[in-house]
Amino acid sequence: MKNFKTPVLAAAVMAALNGVAIAQNFTVEPIPTPESVQHMYGVALNDQGLATLHMRLPYNAEIDFDHISQFMLAEIGLTEDFDPETDELTYRQYIALVMRLEDRVNSVLNTQRIAFNFAGDYDGQTVSMPALLNPQGNGASSNENSADHQFLGLNQNNIRVGIASAPYTRFDHTYIPATSGDEEPEPVTISFAKRDFTSRGIWYDGTQLKMVEPLEQQILGGESAIFDISDNNIAVGFQSVGLTPRSAEIWEKDCKDLGDDPKSTITPYTCMWNIWHSEQRANVSNLPAYMGQPIASNGSIYDVEATVWQLDAQGNVISETRYAPLMERIEDDPQHFSTYAFAVNNNGIAVGQSWTYHIGENEDEEITANARIRMPVVFIDGETRAMTTDPEYLWGTANDINDDNIAVGYVLQNIQGQRRAIPFSYDVDSETFTLLPVFFKGSSTYPKAINNQGIVVGTAETDYSLDTIRRQAGFYLDLNNPEQGLINLNDVIGCETTHFIVSADAINEQNQILVTSVVEKRTTDSDGLIIGEQVAETLLLNPFNGDFEGCDDDDGGPSGGGNDDKVVRQGAAMHWPALIGMFLIGGLITIRRKLGR
Repeated sequence: MKNFKTPVLAAAVMAALNGVAIAQNFTVEPIPTPESVQHMYGVALNDQGLATLHMRLPYNAEIDFDHISQFMLAEIGLTEDFDPETDELTYRQYIALVMRLEDRVNSVLNTQRIAFNFAGDYDGQTVSMPALLNPQGNGASSNENSADHQFLGLNQNNIRVGIASAPYTRFDHTYIPATSGDEEPEPVTISFAKRDFTSRGIWYDGTQLKMVEPLEQQILGGESAIFDISDNNIAVGFQSVGLTPRSAEIWEKDCKDLGDDPKSTITPYTCMWNIWHSEQRANVSNLPAYMGQPIASNGSIYDVEATVWQLDAQGNVISETRYAPLMERIEDDPQHFSTYAFAVNNNGIAVGQSWTYHIGENEDEEITANARIRMPVVFIDGETRAMTTDPEYLWGTANDINDDNIAVGYVLQNIQGQRRAIPFSYDVDSETFTLLPVFFKGSSTYPKAINNQGIVVGTAETDYSLDTIRRQAGFYLDLNNPEQGLINLNDVIGCETTHFIVSADAINEQNQILVTSVVEKRTTDSDGLIIGEQVAETLLLNPFNGDFEGCDDDDGGPSGGGNDDKVVRQGAAMHWPALIGMFLIGGLITIRRKLGR
């Protein structure tokens, strides 16, 4: 494998910092957030005017207090004399409670489960939120509406693909409590939640819903996801192929026989679900945290493999090809060891991420389980190929690929004692790995999408500060004009808007850009208190011809490269990953569109 590194051009850096590059201007088209949810994010955009969206946090969830513990109520400030029949939650209490009920956060299986994440689309006029696996759509959330959904990809035929969890149902478990006395104890019954599967990759044409079945469905029903689909119906994602060595051991030793123990307070299902939940919330232990933020390992009880499915026009699977990791798992590593495909082009070439082991300067040094990392890869002709093997890079992913076989992504590298995300492009045909411009040295930069014209969009840090969480902004970059550097999208949308763009999520062939912004929203509580909060909204940026005019102090707009002399729009200081709350539905991978962290 050839690996070429191209250093960032000084001219590109200076252009980005000084805001003097020739850039495209955009008009702003807000996409209305449904009243039933708090946050909305951009996901994908095609040339037909269809955008896929991701909504979070339902405003009208039905709370079943029979399945809410007193401990959880106390956490949100409710006393023991709270009576749901006569008392009402305040707005703050409701938001705090619903956030604790999100599946990724809610680790107690006898607590109520609700839908927290919703797939949606925008056709240029209306935002729709289909029910999919729930009985009701439009952000309905309750015991009966507890399936999470997200669209992750979209093609020119208006086919949406993504991931969904199964809705939960409840079952009673009765056990005999242990006692030290002679008196026989009374049986105790607990109500638990259970679902048929952890996740499924979904295909949706606006009317019909199809799901792809994983190879391994033992224990919790298995996992699959579809991240992207080409115009000729090649879909990519992952599927569970077997239990991890650790999970298989736990099942045999600790969980399998619980159903035969009348004194067990849990069942075989709840035992393994607890292991899955702890794995999907785990962080990487062998790499340092950045600004207090660890790297999520996004684990599972399953090994999964990147999969390329050839579908027909109705979403049925014609054939599939699975891709193994770059290296074989070493004997003393019991954890998940998987691959994930995040994007595919119309040539059938997929890109994504693979677990592997970091090899330092001394290639003869023994590899240990502590050296496990994930790195960007190409999936082609049945082979998983590394994009780089440079030992300077400690982690990374490829997030998108265009029809010229140019992929984009990022790798992590230690700079000034901190790990930073370094953007790259990769030419599959020439096997050329090229570093891309950044706003300034050490600015963590995450490319998320690239179109066939070579325009890259994503999110990047614009704040020089080394001891605080850095401000981030959405950007675009023209690979045909790298000397232009990154363009902060907040500088090319005019200076009157109250929106601050934190992430550019998708771009189509008309150079329209789907972005996520942060705005200040004020809500009046039931007690008459005015509550200010920052929420995520989605904008569509439409290009127009005009001279580049960066915002200055008088206009109140942000700078292109973190210049502290510039005035920052309201909401710009928000650390957007904290707002987005990177989440898992399938428990294996950061699901939000192609971020791959």
